[in-house]
Amino acid sequence: MAATTAGEVDERLAHRGPIQQLLTRPEIGALLGLAGVWLLFWLTSEAFGTVGGTANYLDVAALLGIMAVPVALLMIGGEFDLSSGSMTGATAVFVILMSREVGELGGAGFSLHLAVPLSLCFALAIGWFNGTLVERTSLPSFIVTLGTFFILIGAKLGFGKLFTNKVIVEGLDDARGYVFWDDIFGAEWIRNSHVWDGRDWAWAGLLVAAGVTLLIGLFEMSYARRVDSHPWHAARGLVGALVAPLFGFVMLLRTDGTAANWTWGGVIAVGTLSGVAVWCKARYEPAQHTRRRPDARAVRMLVIGIVAIVAAVVLVLVMSAENSGQLGFLGGGLGRAVFGFGIAATGVLAVLAATGRVRTSAPVIGVVVALLPTISYMMTIQGARAVLFAGLAGTGVLILTMVGTRTQPSMWIPMAVAVAVAVLAFVAQSEAESRKLRVELFSTLLLVALALAALAVARSLAQRRTSAVPAPESGAWTRIGAAAGGAATAVFGIIELVDGDGFLYALTTGAAKGAVVAMGIYAVGTLYRMLFTADEGVGRGLMYVGLAAGGLALASKLLFITAAEAEATQAVTRFRVSVLFYLLFAAAGAWMLARTRFGSWTFAVGGNKEAARSIGVPAARTKTTLFMLVSVCAWVAGMLIAFRLNSVQANVGDGLEFRYIIVAVVGGNLLTGGYGSAIGAAIGALIWGMISQGIGFAHWNTDWRFLVLGGLLVVAVIVNNYVRQRAERSQSHVVDEGEPPPEPPPPEPEAAMTGGQS
Repeated sequence: MAATTAGEVDERLAHRGPIQQLLTRPEIGALLGLAGVWLLFWLTSEAFGTVGGTANYLDVAALLGIMAVPVALLMIGGEFDLSSGSMTGATAVFVILMSREVGELGGAGFSLHLAVPLSLCFALAIGWFNGTLVERTSLPSFIVTLGTFFILIGAKLGFGKLFTNKVIVEGLDDARGYVFWDDIFGAEWIRNSHVWDGRDWAWAGLLVAAGVTLLIGLFEMSYARRVDSHPWHAARGLVGALVAPLFGFVMLLRTDGTAANWTWGGVIAVGTLSGVAVWCKARYEPAQHTRRRPDARAVRMLVIGIVAIVAAVVLVLVMSAENSGQLGFLGGGLGRAVFGFGIAATGVLAVLAATGRVRTSAPVIGVVVALLPTISYMMTIQGARAVLFAGLAGTGVLILTMVGTRTQPSMWIPMAVAVAVAVLAFVAQSEAESRKLRVELFSTLLLVALALAALAVARSLAQRRTSAVPAPESGAWTRIGAAAGGAATAVFGIIELVDGDGFLYALTTGAAKGAVVAMGIYAVGTLYRMLFTADEGVGRGLMYVGLAAGGLALASKLLFITAAEAEATQAVTRFRVSVLFYLLFAAAGAWMLARTRFGSWTFAVGGNKEAARSIGVPAARTKTTLFMLVSVCAWVAGMLIAFRLNSVQANVGDGLEFRYIIVAVVGGNLLTGGYGSAIGAAIGALIWGMISQGIGFAHWNTDWRFLVLGGLLVVAVIVNNYVRQRAERSQSHVVDEGEPPPEPPPPEPEAAMTGGQS
């Protein structure tokens, strides 16, 4: 094999920035969809963005996500399980029949301490049966699990009517051992019972800590550290960077009034930008400024971006915010004629495209023509105003951001993007009527503008990295944090049990407090390594700390209530234990795929089973284990359903397997196997929950929900396919942003004469 020349870079060692890495992840399409769906319903509904609304869509997403994660793993392994939906209901029916008292229309009469483990064994047996039959017969898993699907449906209905003479089995709450198992599968967190007056300070402080840590982590992963950097210089730079913004933030919380808000907000903005400049000069190599004329494409994109933003501002000023009438620009007979012409043109162009007479994209013209009168009839002026403003403004900002990446290391275009976002914030505030848009959206857009400006300053002052970011050197701190966290979990869990709390509540609260202790120690160690060591991988550690701080901030806001809020509300907000299982399963699935040998086997057998088997991967055992994993998660979902309702109908879970597959596909998993993400499947479940509940919150006609979900599936598949192709191109082509590689040396005369033989 020829040696790598001096100008070539091994793609495994070449630097790709954190944003570029994120854009090649399989779940990025689902993540962007999640942000878009949340923003849509937050803008159109008052209840959606509240804690109660969040609890509602999390409840829907949790049961779906518990199954979507293992189904995604099975799909990555190259198989399907069409019995996964009916399995959830089958395990629920099984545990109730096993625990009902013996009688003429009774059950087995077992205690739940025996019935629940037996139901788990039943689920494992079904999973083993599916996996073994697929491997031994080489039949498609679609056919095998379709047969299991019908068997389970018939068994649920038949045994249910045999023992109860009804299509519903009930009486779980009368079984022996119910209290113990209900504390596990039927537990709830009642927010109104957990009052914490310091919550808002904790929420704000954790958010600031998360933002600062994520920003510094992004810098550490993007820019080259100074060779002559002294630890105390970095510490002094960090202190200088944080003093003014933190002082402004504290004063902003302690004072009130418009003038004070503007004053201290300005202090935060100026202090942040100055702090970023101080930190970058003390920490990173100075940027190498080169004069580079922007190419014609960049200039065109710049003009288009500016025009889009200006058009968004003009439209929002011209169109009325109070007019709820239809657009009506194509109504009556003309609208019907245009609609009919569009449908006819679509059909004719589709035939011509299929025969090769026109381009394959030509039918889109007919679709657009047909949509014009449809939009005119269905959309109000208010809705069109909001959609056009969001669409044009978002497109303009995105285009300007793309232009900014093509002009390195100029600060002005990225700074112009930040200014554009700030202008949009003021326009939204001046034109909005609801407090949510005038205050919350305005503040969020200003914070986004400040973050973009900080990135622009850093980009103009610091030299970008040219080598890949190594893994963080945090072994000792990780072990200390794990030991302290484990001890804290045991201590706090025992305290909760002594206080008389349930087993799962004690275990969960103890584990949560232990995790906070462990993360605190890890954060201290990360800060120490950043300031006083030469660890180049500390940026990843900072990103972990920032994400953890953001998660804690969100959890404190959702799980606790202040005394003032408790007095002002009569609504009771509950978070069911299914949300906890959902989060745990998503984290476990992601860890298994990324960190374990079994995860590597899963990708291998999904990509090419025979090739994987030829290098020693136990393909049959891996796929059977995946089928059994789906069954175990179906058992968990079945127990959650049974202990929530104490009764189960025979048709529970039937047909849900297609939802699990859809959610996994929305999350970036390929139907052909070998590619995907467990986190993506969990995000897909959250998107489904948001849409299913958000349509009701927005007072839309719920008859349209399947149209929305179907459109979401198509768009998600297209986006995920684009992301996958982009990731493949990124891995196969290394872009060198420096000098072009030197010409390869001419071949040796002797080698040329012999044809280059070695």
